[in-house]
Amino acid sequence: MGTALVTGASYGIGADIARALAARGHDLILVARGAESLDRLAADLAAVRGVRARTLPADLTDGADLERVASAAYGADILVNNAGAGLGRSFERTRWADEQRMLDLNVVAPARLIHAALPAMLRRGDGRILNVSSVAAAGPVWQGTSYGAAKAFGLALTESLAYTRLLRASPVALTALVLGHTTSQFHERAGIPPSPPLLTLASPYVAERAVRAIHRRRPPVTCVPSLRYKLLAGLLRHTPRRLLALPGLADDFTTAGPGADRPAAADTEAGAAQPVGARTGPGEGRSVGADGEYGVLPAETRGHGERQP
Repeated sequence: MGTALVTGASYGIGADIARALAARGHDLILVARGAESLDRLAADLAAVRGVRARTLPADLTDGADLERVASAAYGADILVNNAGAGLGRSFERTRWADEQRMLDLNVVAPARLIHAALPAMLRRGDGRILNVSSVAAAGPVWQGTSYGAAKAFGLALTESLAYTRLLRASPVALTALVLGHTTSQFHERAGIPPSPPLLTLASPYVAERAVRAIHRRRPPVTCVPSLRYKLLAGLLRHTPRRLLALPGLADDFTTAGPGADRPAAADTEAGAAQPVGARTGPGEGRSVGADGEYGVLPAETRGHGERQP
């Protein structure tokens, strides 16, 4: 059935995608920073599904580690770019070192892995690439931050490559998974309130829909795993930006006072011992809730938890 490489694999949506792939008989290369959590998942998949699961502990923001993963991606039949992170303060109040690390993870790493995997897939005449994006890529959901822009890059790159004549005529396919509020058991473990039920999707459900989509004869260029989010993503893409920027319709991070911290996006680079910004001092913007620590957002000011890869 071939081998799938999954980044951010030790928890949350990455782990559930790995499980869904294993259920279809794929061997796995599991990538994350935390070796211990990866080892547990690999042992579980081998025992339950009988597949071979290799662990590859790596920090995708480190150049040498990224090249090790790129070498593994070169031979993969399926590449899943799931690892990602966000910062919880507005752009003008973050440290550049933290912004750069987030962009390395959200933009540089997936682009590098696609660049390694895609030519080899085209030569073999088979392959699938799944890039985990977000509804934040389709509109100013988190105004004042670089998170949506970083996620928009992955969506735009997927579309730019997938619609070429070369890819249209090839069995190789790229798909962007456009996520919204996605929860799983880590919400309960983190002790945070659930997202609004109408907008909440379970992580295993999303993973199964994504894996099913990339196994189609002609996978979709974008996979939005529910009707409600298809409608929301469509509205975000086609509604005039002036309307979307009206007060109250988007989460504006610049409205917080100079000393106020906002919740940070989950760091989905799984098993992280050190989340984005962990070296910052008191009062500096950080990304908290690494996958090794539940992979979720803390409760928002409106009382909802949200996870957007």
